[in-house]
Amino acid sequence: MALALRFLLFVCGCAGLALAAPADVATPVFEGVWTGEIIAPNTRTEFGLAFTSTSDGVLVSVHFPAMFLHSANFGAADIHGSAFTLRPLDLSLSLADDRLTGTFGPAKLRVELRRGGEFTPPPPEPVYPAAPAPTWTRKLDAGVWASPAGFAEFVYVAAIDGKVHALRATDGSEVWTWTGSRALYGAPLATQDSVYVLDAHAELVALSRLDGTLRWRTPLLPAGASLPENPTFNHRAAAPVIDTKGVLYVGSPDGGVHAIRARNGRPIWRYDARAPIYAPLGLDGNDLLVGTFDGTVITLDRRSRRESMRTTLGGAVVSTPVVIGDRIVVGARDYLLYGLDRSGRVAWRNTFWFSWVESTPRVVDGILYLGGSDYRRVSALDPRTGEQKWATDVGGLSWGTPVVSGGTVFAATAGQNIAGTVLKHIGAIVALNRQTGAPLWRHVVPDGPRGGFSGFTGSLLLTEGKLIGAAVDGTLLAFSVGATAPALPAQPSRSASR
Repeated sequence: MALALRFLLFVCGCAGLALAAPADVATPVFEGVWTGEIIAPNTRTEFGLAFTSTSDGVLVSVHFPAMFLHSANFGAADIHGSAFTLRPLDLSLSLADDRLTGTFGPAKLRVELRRGGEFTPPPPEPVYPAAPAPTWTRKLDAGVWASPAGFAEFVYVAAIDGKVHALRATDGSEVWTWTGSRALYGAPLATQDSVYVLDAHAELVALSRLDGTLRWRTPLLPAGASLPENPTFNHRAAAPVIDTKGVLYVGSPDGGVHAIRARNGRPIWRYDARAPIYAPLGLDGNDLLVGTFDGTVITLDRRSRRESMRTTLGGAVVSTPVVIGDRIVVGARDYLLYGLDRSGRVAWRNTFWFSWVESTPRVVDGILYLGGSDYRRVSALDPRTGEQKWATDVGGLSWGTPVVSGGTVFAATAGQNIAGTVLKHIGAIVALNRQTGAPLWRHVVPDGPRGGFSGFTGSLLLTEGKLIGAAVDGTLLAFSVGATAPALPAQPSRSASR
């Protein structure tokens, strides 16, 4: 998400839009319509402003079709001499010779506008065929922000009331429930014998997969250490991954990268990444891929614990860096998706305009699939070049990892009901044609409470022929999509991005 709270809470850089600061003196020469474009590394897009003089001063509206803004009113124009700024969009422009030029967003993308012209009309809303009826639904006692996990015929769900639920994928019936004392926001990891989950106080918990009994719990923070408040807005949280030798790897909010013995919870080593970690680590051979909240991306050899790459992007990273071939692909909260080479050099950048890039991508047959935040699209790209194959408006905040099965891409979206937000988002599960991105069906869930969220903030799970989503209100939904291979993980441990 990017512009909703950025506007509302202002410093967040994340979700809706609001009114600009009032001007000291309105400059009449700005009045009228300005049309042009924003120029990004991989594309360019239509952009426009309209300044209108009123008894209360000069007002500004924004035309930005790529971000679903069509003459959206931003209130009083912040004009000082020949300069105009619009802080919610990180927009800074200067007027000279009937041209407005300047920069947009944290990446300082070039903006070029000329006086006059017309705004293109808004397109029709995308049409989604009706979804099939859910095979089963189940309502938990508390909300779920984390992605569900699967193993064999079971589904494992971590809820914000501290409970871990084991359910049968076929009908949603309960197998067992374990109750902890702390909220759970990170996705569980299910293996042959255990379910692992990191709680909100950075304690790693291991449960028996078959009956939910507690096997062990290991704190990741030193005794007496205070836990930093989670600053991610959408409860992004680290989750463990495991290698073939039974070693768990997980990041912590104090910047620690931890290696833990899976059978007994015994710490093996800790590495200081020097910045908070709110995403699962990536596994690529002997390397760990680490994304941190200060925008740093690290390649760490898990045997020698030496960094082979460290680079800092322009915004926080709350998704898993993924590797495909000679590319490391990762999104950031500077509204950009990056394709890095192994040295950390930027090979390509794709802009999501004013949208965080939250989705950890999935790679299938050499194509990357990922969601968008305020960008509101699911996209397919070539990871070597960043070239976009298709991008489809899914109507909501798609923070999770798409699921790919046969000729279909499935994705979940979240909606928000926050006052002052000018971008519309709805919670839903969607199915898209894998080759073209054409909508196949969409199941929309009810709006959330005022000031809250609806739909799905995590990823979907495909297991035992069931596509399963866990919603923020605690509702679990399952759709039959045919027989599948082994369960696809909610968060891929390697590969993929936009």
